[in-house]
Amino acid sequence: MVIREDLLLSVGADIITLNQSDRLFGEDTPPEYYFQIMEGQVKLINFKTGDREFVQSIHNKGDSIGEVFLFCKHHRYPATAIATKESKILRLQHSGFVKLLESDFDLQLTFLRGCAQRTYFSYVFLNSLTSEDATHQLLTVLNHLKEEQNLTGNYSYKVLYSRKELSSLTGLRTETVIRLLKKLESEKVVQIVKGKVYY
Repeated sequence: MVIREDLLLSVGADIITLNQSDRLFGEDTPPEYYFQIMEGQVKLINFKTGDREFVQSIHNKGDSIGEVFLFCKHHRYPATAIATKESKILRLQHSGFVKLLESDFDLQLTFLRGCAQRTYFSYVFLNSLTSEDATHQLLTVLNHLKEEQNLTGNYSYKVLYSRKELSSLTGLRTETVIRLLKKLESEKVVQIVKGKVYY
């Protein structure tokens, strides 16, 4: 979901800078701000035993992060948000964000559509995790990433994530993702050119 940056600034948002690996917010902390990325990238993760990460989602320029939790009854983040590179983030206090939504019905609808889209993907992705078919799990993530870019043609989407990041997004081992991508390449589902994957 993208809210115009000048609009956010006009209602009191400030800009914070994160270095790579800095936390934007932590699991089990209360949500107090609406966040939107101006530059950079932030991942939403859960830590597993042995310091393994499970990546819930990766957010880029223009994306909001954790906004739905501002309206959740439990009022705690269920995941941690960490910058994957130097990032500039717009930050607006919860009360200011609510006032902004109350003042503009079209903005409310945009916000609800964004939340609905993320919820839809969460259901699709969780369903794929119940499958024992690792190929299905990987293709579910690739389809979502491609759909987000509104791309439909064969090999039209350049996968911007590393094999390790794809493994974190799918819950699969990195070696499994590498093997599956080679298999999908042989089946002409993906193209791999100079190490870059096109789907």
